[in-house]
Amino acid sequence: MIKNLLDKIFFAVGVMLFLQLPHFIDQYTQRMGGYHDSQAQQIKEYQAIADQHFAGDLSAYIQRLQQNSDPAVAESASQMEQRIAQTAAIKHELAVFEEEPLWYQVPYFLTHMRMDLARGTAQNFAPGVPINLWAWGYGLVGGVLFSLLFNGVVKAPGAVLRRRRKAQPSPVRRQTPKLKH
Repeated sequence: MIKNLLDKIFFAVGVMLFLQLPHFIDQYTQRMGGYHDSQAQQIKEYQAIADQHFAGDLSAYIQRLQQNSDPAVAESASQMEQRIAQTAAIKHELAVFEEEPLWYQVPYFLTHMRMDLARGTAQNFAPGVPINLWAWGYGLVGGVLFSLLFNGVVKAPGAVLRRRRKAQPSPVRRQTPKLKH
């Protein structure tokens, strides 16, 4: 009876935990979107200067900054190039989180996680229950995995002991003959 109750508790915990990952990914995606918008705004400001002084050629503007004799100005050009490259990469990642199904997002998230954004998301994470079929399916998978884990941990020692008993020859009992009186 207690094993059945614990099995159900493990299943429920697995469902709740696995439901949180899709919810965390949603909040992570929102944070990434804000970060992307902030970076894109800075690039627009660079582009405005390039429009005004370099006929809209942002590369020419960056090249001019790189040629500057002041090392601080030349270094700012490198930062601009990095920001442009990072913004393009974030835009691609954001498209994955906004357009792909959850079964694709979860492994992508685990392999392409930006730790700075993940830490910020975790600090402000508010648990919740996502309302979509993919998330519930994922939660169900978590429940089944936790239940299997529990049953494996509980039943494995018993199975090992039973195998050992079967492998060992049972002691032969000699029957003593009954004496007739």
